[in-house]
Amino acid sequence: MTTKARAMVFKALGHPARLAMVERIALGECCVWELMQLPETKTLSGPTVSQHLLVLKNAEIVGDEKRGKKIFHHLLMPGAANLAP
Repeated sequence: MTTKARAMVFKALGHPARLAMVERIALGECCVWELMQLPETKTLSGPTVSQHLLVLKNAEIVGDEKRGKKIFHHLLMPGAANLAP
């Protein structure tokens, strides 16, 4: 992984809501609605949570899969949830 790619990962994980989402996704795939129930994201709208997921997706930390009308998010970088102390 290049230095630039590593910096993107750390920047993506630098927001409390995104870190909480990664920790939740590490437990198993989930959709936006489930991520909106986290204490760190409870006050965020669906579109805002989706924007945070896009940052994580662009950093190649999470991926997604559409099933019917729902999109399920899964972890692409298994160790990402454990990077923060």
